[in-house]
Amino acid sequence: MKASRWILLVAVFAVLTGSTMAILAGEGKGKDEKKVTIDQVPAAVKAAILKEAGDNKIKEIEEKTKGDQKIYEAAWIADGKEVEIKLSADGTVLEKKVEEADKDDEQGDDGDNEEDDD
Repeated sequence: MKASRWILLVAVFAVLTGSTMAILAGEGKGKDEKKVTIDQVPAAVKAAILKEAGDNKIKEIEEKTKGDQKIYEAAWIADGKEVEIKLSADGTVLEKKVEEADKDDEQGDDGDNEEDDD
């Protein structure tokens, strides 16, 4: 009887520990990083992104929280190259990367395969 209580106690502890670890592992994901639109970023960030991107179509913008600081990342294709910038909340460009674009990116494939059938 005493052994079965210990087994039950250990099993319950294992389940609770596993559940807690799973929750904590997933807690940082999604809370500190999210996709946003150009109209959801601060005005200074919006102005800086539009200035940097020029006439190029912006593929995506992400808002990331590091501690109490928000960082924004924007990406677009220009002249067959993928351009990605990181900005602070006041619109200061912190980093700029330019890489060869994937073939899908060059063709403007943003993963949305909808077509207008009008």
